Amino acid sequence: MSYVNLHCHTHYSLLDGLGSPKKVAERAKELGMPACAITDHGNMCGAIEFYKACKDVGIKPIIGCEIYVARRTRFDKTPQVDVRPYHLTLLAKNEVGYKNLLEINTKANLEGFYYKPRADYGLIKAHSEGLIALSGCLQGNLPRAILSGDPEEADRVIQKNIEIFGVDNYFLEMQDHPFNEDQAIVNREIKKLSKKFGLDLVATNDTHYPRRGDAEAHDVLLCIQMQTTVDEENRMKYNGDFSIREVEDMEISFKDTPEALENTVKIAEMCDLELEFDQNLIPAFATPQNEKPEIYLRKLCEEGLKDRFNGKKVSKEYTNRLDYELDMVIKMGFATYFLIVRDFIRFAKEEGIVVGPGRGSAAGAIIAYSLGITELDPIAHGLFFERFLNPERVSMPDIDIDFADNRRQEVLDYVIEKYGRENVAQIITFGTMTAKAVVRDVGRALGVPYVEIDKLAKLIPPPVLGKHAPLKESMKDDPDLRNDYETNEKTRRVLDFAAQIEGTVRHAGTHACAVIISEKPLINYTPLQRATGGGDQDVVTQYSMKPLEEIGLLKMDFLGLKNLTVIEKTQRLVKAMKNEDVDLSTLGFEDKKTFKLLQDANTTGVFQLESAGMRRYLKELKPSKFEDIVAMGALYRPGPMEWIPSYIKGKHNPSKVKYLHKSFETVLSETYGVAVYQEQILQIARDFAGFSLGEADILRKAVGKKIPKLLAEQRDKFVTGSVEQGHKEKFAKEVFEKVIEPFAGYGFNKAHAACYGLIAFQTAYLKAHYPTQFMTALMCSDYGDTDRIVLEINECEEMGINVLPPSINESFANFTAVEEKKVRFGLMAIKGVGEGPVKEIINTRKLGGPFKDIEDFANRVPAQVLNKKLIQALALSGALDEFGDRRQISESYDEISKYAKYIQESQAQGQTDLFGALADSGAADQEQSFYLRDVPKASDIEKLTWEKEFLGLYVSNHPLHGLEKYLRKKATLIGELTEKQLGKPIKIIGIIGGIRKILTKAGSYIAIFVLEDPTAKVEVAVFTKNYHKLAPLLIEDQVVVVEGKFDNRRGGCQVICHNIKNVSLDTMIARSRELGSYKPDDKFNRYIPFIGEILDDSNGSNDTDSTEEVKMTNFDISNVDLKKGEVYGKPKDGPVPDIDDAPYVIELPSDVNKELLGKIKDLLTKHKGDRRVVLHIPSKESLKRIKVPFGVSIDPKFETGLVELLSK
Repeated sequence: MSYVNLHCHTHYSLLDGLGSPKKVAERAKELGMPACAITDHGNMCGAIEFYKACKDVGIKPIIGCEIYVARRTRFDKTPQVDVRPYHLTLLAKNEVGYKNLLEINTKANLEGFYYKPRADYGLIKAHSEGLIALSGCLQGNLPRAILSGDPEEADRVIQKNIEIFGVDNYFLEMQDHPFNEDQAIVNREIKKLSKKFGLDLVATNDTHYPRRGDAEAHDVLLCIQMQTTVDEENRMKYNGDFSIREVEDMEISFKDTPEALENTVKIAEMCDLELEFDQNLIPAFATPQNEKPEIYLRKLCEEGLKDRFNGKKVSKEYTNRLDYELDMVIKMGFATYFLIVRDFIRFAKEEGIVVGPGRGSAAGAIIAYSLGITELDPIAHGLFFERFLNPERVSMPDIDIDFADNRRQEVLDYVIEKYGRENVAQIITFGTMTAKAVVRDVGRALGVPYVEIDKLAKLIPPPVLGKHAPLKESMKDDPDLRNDYETNEKTRRVLDFAAQIEGTVRHAGTHACAVIISEKPLINYTPLQRATGGGDQDVVTQYSMKPLEEIGLLKMDFLGLKNLTVIEKTQRLVKAMKNEDVDLSTLGFEDKKTFKLLQDANTTGVFQLESAGMRRYLKELKPSKFEDIVAMGALYRPGPMEWIPSYIKGKHNPSKVKYLHKSFETVLSETYGVAVYQEQILQIARDFAGFSLGEADILRKAVGKKIPKLLAEQRDKFVTGSVEQGHKEKFAKEVFEKVIEPFAGYGFNKAHAACYGLIAFQTAYLKAHYPTQFMTALMCSDYGDTDRIVLEINECEEMGINVLPPSINESFANFTAVEEKKVRFGLMAIKGVGEGPVKEIINTRKLGGPFKDIEDFANRVPAQVLNKKLIQALALSGALDEFGDRRQISESYDEISKYAKYIQESQAQGQTDLFGALADSGAADQEQSFYLRDVPKASDIEKLTWEKEFLGLYVSNHPLHGLEKYLRKKATLIGELTEKQLGKPIKIIGIIGGIRKILTKAGSYIAIFVLEDPTAKVEVAVFTKNYHKLAPLLIEDQVVVVEGKFDNRRGGCQVICHNIKNVSLDTMIARSRELGSYKPDDKFNRYIPFIGEILDDSNGSNDTDSTEEVKMTNFDISNVDLKKGEVYGKPKDGPVPDIDDAPYVIELPSDVNKELLGKIKDLLTKHKGDRRVVLHIPSKESLKRIKVPFGVSIDPKFETGLVELLSK
C-alpha cells in the first residue's frame, strides 16, 4: 500500500512549521511517496518553491492551502465574535483549481483579514471549480460541530461542502494523534458520517515538520512564536507525532480504515497541475500611432542618439552598435521592456524628479543611452551590451533605476495609474533566522539567562562578506565555540536546536525597491496580501522575487537614493540664492576644483567616497581623471581592496607596470595592470581565447558561482580556445588560474561602477562649487540622524560655513541656508516641536514679516499652538535668543500663553486693542507693557545642557571644551586610548549620556551608557555586580570619573566599569584656570567620534611615533627593509589570545628573510577571512608594522601552520 502526505506545513506557516519546501519534498521522496502536498496556513508563499523542489526529486507536487474560513462572512469583523475562524484544506486539481486557489487566498488576505486572512463559504463556492477539499484538522468546521455535540450542525456543514465541491471532491479527514482525546472522538464520528453521506475518508497527519527527530526543535520554534519557554505549563504545544510519517507507520494507525490511505493516492492521481515557467509576461505598451513596439523603439533610439551628438554626425561605430543591439533585443522579444522603462523615466524627468545616471549592467546598452534611461556613453567608457543582455543565454532584462528618495513614490504612483492597481505590486521578502539571532531566540525559549546566552552569541564567528557560516560548520571550525559546545551541556542543547532551526523563515517584509508589473491582473499569476505594517493600498505578492522571475513576470527596481535628493535640493538652493541653473548633464570631467576636493579627500557627503578608509586612499591616489573615481568605487570592497595599493602605485609609476601577456596591455592599461572590472575579464577571454563576448560572460558567471563541474567545463574551453589562438597550453592554464579565476570572482561590473562614479563626481562638483547649498541639502537629507548631523556640522566649520542654532526669524522647517557661509538649524530639529506648530510659525512670519520681540511673537502666532511644550522647547534650544534669556522666556510660558490667548480672542471678537486705542487718543503713557518673570539668567553650562536635550548635540560649545590639558593630567583622554590598553585598567573623565537600563533574564539589571570628553566617546557597561552601588550615580549630563577595564566586546570598544565618582564641572574649570591650563578659545570640534573609529583610522594610517608601518602592497616584500638584529619575540606555542576587533599580531625576528615572508604570505592568502593581521618586525631604530591588506580567518589550521613556519 502507498500513501501521500496531503496536509503539510512548511516554514512559510510562519513560526508554526519547521522545514523548507525542499526538505519536505526530499523527505517525501525518501519515504517512497509518489507525490506530496503543501498546505501552509492562510498563504501560498512557498508554492512555487515547493513545486520546483518536487519536480527536482521526481515526485508530483500538489499545491494547496489550509485556508481560514470566517464564522460569518469575510467582511464581518466584530471583536470577540468574528474570531477563531475554521480551518479547511484545499488542493488544486488542475490549472483552473490553482487559479481559483490564488483568487480565494488573495481575497482572504485583502478583504477578509481580521487577525487571520479569512475566506468565507460564498467566496469558496464562487471559486470551487478544480478544487478538492479535506474537512480539516480539529479546528475545522466539521470537527468543531462534532465536538460541540451538535449532530444536526455537523450534517449541515457536510451538506454545505457537498453543495460547493460535490461528493467526489469533498473528503472527510482523519488524523492519528493518540495524545488528543478529541481527535479520537472526531475520527469515530467521521467514519459514521462517511457512510451516512457516501463520502470518502482520507488520512493525513497535519505535518508541521519533516522528521520525527524535529519534534523538539519544532516545540522550541512554537515557544519563539508565542514568546514563552519550554518549561511553561499552559502554552501552545503539539502533543504527538506531526512529522511526515512512514507508510508502514500510517498503515498501522489506520489498519481499520485502509481506504483512508488508499484515497490519498486517489487524490494525488486526481491532481494534475502543470505550471508554466520562463514566459514573457511583459505588459503591452500603447505606442502613439499604434505602431509596432519594435518600429517605435527603433525610431526613438535613432532620434535619441542624434540628440546625444548635439547635431553632429553620428559615427558609424555608434549606428552599427545600435543596429546590433536593436536586432538582439527585438529577436529576444524585449522591445516593449525598453519602452516601459523609458516611459516612466521620461515622466520622472518631466516632473523634475532627479533620476540616477544608470545602475548595473544596463549602462552597457547604447539603446538605454539613446533612450535617456542611462547617461553614460557605453562606447566611450568601454561598456559591453553582452554584460547586460547575453545573446548566448537569453534571460529577462533587469534595469534598476535610482530616483531621489523623497520623490520615488511619485514614479510608483505613475506606474500604478498607467498599468492599473491590480497589475502592479511590490514584492514580499522573508527574513530568516541567522546564526546569532537563532541562538538568542532558542536561548530565550529554553529559559537560559540573558548573560549566558549573550556570551554564547558573541562566540558565533562574524559574517564574511555579509554571510554567516552555518552553525554546524562553526561548531566544528571555531575553537572557542567548539570548546564551549563540547564542555557545556547547556550550550550543547542551545546550539543543537539552533542548528536545526537556523534558516527558518521568521517574518515577512516588503522588498525595498522591487515592483512587479503585469499586463493582466497579478492574481492570475501570484496570490497577493497586505504588506506587513502597510496601509490598505500597500499590496505585495506572496511569491518572492525568484519565483516571480521564474514565472516570467516583469520585475522593476525603483530605488530611492538619498544622494539624488541632495543633488536636487542643492540645485534648488543654488537657483534660489544665486539664480543659477546647474545642469549636471552637461558637466565635463576636467573640473580642477572638483579634483582638488577629491585629492584633499574633503569628501564628507560625496557619494561612495566619504569613509575614512576611502579618504586615506584618495590622498594617496590623487585622482586626476574620472576613471580614477570609477576604479576606486569598484576596488573599495572586501577582496579587491587588496589591489588598491597596486593601482595607486601604477598610477604614479605607469612605466613600471608589467603584464602577464602583451595582449593584456590594451585591456588593463587604463587600470595600471590591475583587472578591476568584469568587462576586462570578458575582453581577455575574447582576445586571448577567442571567446565571443556572450561566451565570455558565461565564463564570468561560472567562475563567480564556483560550481566545480561548470568551472571545469569553462577551464577546458578557455584552454582549448587559447591554444587555437596560438598560445601554449601551459601558459593558457596559468592565465586561467592567475587572471581569470581570481579576478572574475573579484571583478566589479564596470557599467555600475561608472554610473555611481558619475554620481560621486556630481556630488563632489556641487560641494566644490556650491559648498553652502550642498552642505545645507546634505544636512536636510540626514535630518534625524544626530551622529551624521554632528559630523556634517563639523565639516561645515572646516569649510568656513557657520552652523547656527535655530532662530525664530531665520529658520524654516529644516536646515536653512540663510546666506553664503551661514546655515541655521531648522525648527523641526527641535525635540518637542511638531510639524503643525512649525507651519503656523513660518506662515505667520511670511504674512507679517520677522517677529520684533516676544510680545509680537505671542501676539501673532495662533494661541492654540503656544503651549508650554512649544514655548519651552523654542526657548531652551536657543530659537528665541534674540528675544531674551532662555530661562526667563521658558519659565514665563504661562504668561506668554495667557497673553496670546487674551489678545487673539479679543481680536477675534472684533474688539479694539484697548491700549492701541488709548495710544491713539494721546494716552500712550497708559499702554500696557509685556512682562516676563524675573528669574536668574541661564548659565553657559545650562545652555549647553538644553542644547543637547532639545537639539541632540552641543551646538555653541562643549561643556568640557578647553579642559583637555587639565583632563590629561587627571586621567586618560578617551581619544588617546590605544589598543595596547585593551584588557587593562584605565581611568577616564567625561559626561554621561544615553543611559540604558537592561533587565536580564535572571531578574537583575545592568546599565549601558556613553561617556564623552572633548576628544572621543566610549560605551561603558555597568554589570550586575556593581549595578546597585553605581546606579544612583548614573545621571544624564553628569560629569564623572570612570574607573574600569578597557575591553573589546561585540566587535566594538567598551569600558567595563568598576567605579564611578561625581565631579563638579565648575570646580574643574576653576582649578584649570588657576593652573593656567584652561583654553576656552581653542578650536571647538563638534564631532566627537567613538574611540573605535579613532582606532580603526590609526590602524589604517602610518603611526607618528617610533612604530613604522609598511602596507603590505600585494605582498611586495621587496619594499620591506630587513635588518640584522636581535630577535624581538619568540614564536608563541599555540594561538594568540583572541580579542574580537584587535589585530592578530604575528611577531617575527628582526633577521627574518624574504623566503619566510613569502611562505607567511602564502599561508595568509589561503586563510582569507575577516580578522585584521599585522606583522611586527623589530629593528634598532623602530618596530616595523606590516599591515596585511585583507582579513584572515584565524582557525586552528592557520595557527598550526604559522607555528610550524616560525618554529623552523
